[in-house]
Amino acid sequence: MTDILRITAHHEAAHAVVLYRTAGHAGGHMSIVARPDSGGLGHAADGGSDSSNMDHLEAVVISCYAGACARRQIDAGHGDDGCDRDNEMAGDVLHLAGWEHREREFRERADILVRRHWLEIVAVAEELLRVHALDMTEIELIADAAAGDPDASLVQYRANFGPSLEKWRAGFLSGGGDGK
Repeated sequence: MTDILRITAHHEAAHAVVLYRTAGHAGGHMSIVARPDSGGLGHAADGGSDSSNMDHLEAVVISCYAGACARRQIDAGHGDDGCDRDNEMAGDVLHLAGWEHREREFRERADILVRRHWLEIVAVAEELLRVHALDMTEIELIADAAAGDPDASLVQYRANFGPSLEKWRAGFLSGGGDGK
C-alpha cells in the first residue's frame, strides 16, 4: 500500500464519517479510485445535499474541512495539501450562507470531530483500502460498528445485498461511474 493511498483513504473516510455524525447520513458512496474529471485519487459523494437547510450546510462545510484534518492526523506536515476542491466547495457554501466570518469556527469543529470519531474514520479507511469503493450504507455500518453499535453488521448487509453491491462496486471501479 502506498502512503498516498493510505492518506487518501483516511481523507475520504473523514469526509464521510464527519458528514454522517453531523447530518445523519454519509452522503453517498466514496472511493480511492482516480476521479474521471481530474485523475486525482479519491472522492466522497454528497448524495443528500439540501442547500436550503442551514444545519445541513454547516455539516457540508465541516465535512469539507474534515479531510485535511485527517491528513494532519496521519502526517502533520501535510496541511491542506490535496484539499483545493474541498476548500473551494466549503468557500462556496460559506459565501452562499453569508458565513465567511465563521470559517475558523468550522475548521475547528472539523478538527474536533475528526479526533472524536478517529476510530470510526480509521475503520472506514481500512475497509476502503481493502475494497476501493464503499456505498453509503457500508460507510454508516462500519462507523457504527467502530463506535460500538452491536446491531451494525456489515457482514449481514453484504450477505443480503452481496450480488447487487458487488455488481455496483465492479462497475464503479471499472469506470462505470455510479456502477448502474
